[in-house]
Amino acid sequence: MKKWMTIILMSSVLLAGCGDTGQGKNNGDQNEAEVPAIIEAVIDIPEKTEVGKEVELVVTVKQGKELVEDASDVKFEVWKEGQKDSSEKIEAKHTEKGKYIAHHTFSEDGVFNVQSHVTARDMHTMPTKTIQVGNVDANQHEHNDQGEEHGHHHGDVSIHLQKPEQVKATQQIPLAVHLQKDNKPLTKANVRLEIFQEESNPAWVDMTERENGEYTTEYQFPESGNYTVRIHVENDEGLHEHTEEAVTVE
Repeated sequence: MKKWMTIILMSSVLLAGCGDTGQGKNNGDQNEAEVPAIIEAVIDIPEKTEVGKEVELVVTVKQGKELVEDASDVKFEVWKEGQKDSSEKIEAKHTEKGKYIAHHTFSEDGVFNVQSHVTARDMHTMPTKTIQVGNVDANQHEHNDQGEEHGHHHGDVSIHLQKPEQVKATQQIPLAVHLQKDNKPLTKANVRLEIFQEESNPAWVDMTERENGEYTTEYQFPESGNYTVRIHVENDEGLHEHTEEAVTVE
């Protein structure tokens, strides 16, 4: 009898050990499948400044609720509206609490674009704000730097797609669209992505509004190759804008 009790007890211990191992493996698989939060960058610059006055350019980088202190590359690109080919890039340095700072002195009047290029944790984002320097004629507002005119004029609408630097097929990829209108976050918009390859039927993906003009979703590209992501933005006030971006999927 003692012999059988010993055998039963040892068998129970072995089964319990196997169960623990399997559970740990499943948890590991779940952790590996988790999609990291998207990197967010918020530019802080004055709305107006004077010619010859040094301006502090600040961008704060976050991932979810975490301040990003280890961005691998942060710089500002500055150009006068309509003259992006003559832009100037300035390296930014990390100070504290996820803030990266650079300084720039504007040498002439006009409306200038300030774009931050932030690379952190295998993601890249490029928000843009404008600043008025010196004497600016409000009636002399040029079109965007690509010279494209939209079908409806609703002031300047900035549409920026944010995605990881490396996009791999058959994996859930976090995507975000940042919208600004008249230099302010554009909220309460309907944002859809039209994703397609050449000579293929498009996939339509609705995005969810978060805050401060940010809209997010996840998408699994079915195979490697070159894709076009066309971003459609509409709202109840008659706004209908779109832009597109090429995405290479590994």
